[in-house]
Amino acid sequence: MRVAVVQMQIEDGDPAVNLCRAAELINANPGADLYVLPELWTTGYAHGIWSDAARNSTPDICGDVQALAESNHAWIAGSMVSHNAEGHLVNRLWVFSPAKGTPVIYDKGHLFQPMQEHLHLVAGKHRVRHRIGGVETALSICFDLRFPEMYRRDAVDGAELFLVVSEWPHPRSETLCALARARAMENQAYLVLSNRVGLGADGTDFCGGSMVVAPDGAVLADAGDVESVVFAEIDAAKVREMRAAFPVLGLRAEGLDF
Repeated sequence: MRVAVVQMQIEDGDPAVNLCRAAELINANPGADLYVLPELWTTGYAHGIWSDAARNSTPDICGDVQALAESNHAWIAGSMVSHNAEGHLVNRLWVFSPAKGTPVIYDKGHLFQPMQEHLHLVAGKHRVRHRIGGVETALSICFDLRFPEMYRRDAVDGAELFLVVSEWPHPRSETLCALARARAMENQAYLVLSNRVGLGADGTDFCGGSMVVAPDGAVLADAGDVESVVFAEIDAAKVREMRAAFPVLGLRAEGLDF
């Protein structure tokens, strides 16, 4: 599976502009089986418009991205502020299929208080995995990276690829890289990270550093600190070979009281 990480600048509070930018980046870089956009790629952290965006913009953009996925014959993933079944605002990772059907969704489980998510959103309660391009894929968002038990449970349940969308700022760029590589190598799985880049409306400097990480922790592609699209190949067979040769997951000692 060929993946494309779409590291983009985001115009806070302007879903229409961001949709055009994302579509231009995807259409200008054809040939991927999966395109991954950043966290909250349609609005950024413009809290004041979140409720209106979830009600009015997100449903329409879902239709636009589904059409984009079909025209590019590719999966497209990225998170948008949305309403859950109970009508509460959530930070939802949407994954659209190249074929018409119901999108796969994951609601961010670990809300990031420094960006005031807990004041506007409710946390998701469930981990989500889905088979994308023949690869068992686990979904996660940004701050989730700091909670390794989530990724370990997904790996034990069969995940071969971790999909992470984020809006991770400076000065914690080194932390982002370290956590992404650690989640991949400790679970012997690929990890695809799409992070926002550039300045937010409030002056927050988002660090970029989007990457694709191999099951041994090697960085296969790195988008640096500019708006760009980078590609890498995902081969689930390599995950299975590594896990068979060095069965870390199978050697876990459960129930230890340390």
